[in-house]
Amino acid sequence: MPKCPNCGKEVYFAERVTSMGKDWHRACLKCAKCGKTLSAGSHSEHEGKPYCNHPCYSAMFGPKGFGRGGAESHTFK
Repeated sequence: MPKCPNCGKEVYFAERVTSMGKDWHRACLKCAKCGKTLSAGSHSEHEGKPYCNHPCYSAMFGPKGFGRGGAESHTFK
């Protein structure tokens, strides 16, 4: 039985979500920055961790400064 990369517990078929080549519990597939629950295929990955596309992934790993503007012109740390 596969283990969830987030909690380490066994993932049963009925509760399984496959993303990034791994099996997750639905509730365990969350953004590593903000904790938002993600659905398979609607997020980005960096160093094996899932991130929501906006704003977390784009702010942390996307282009900095020029063209960002507004409230997203700052950098997350």
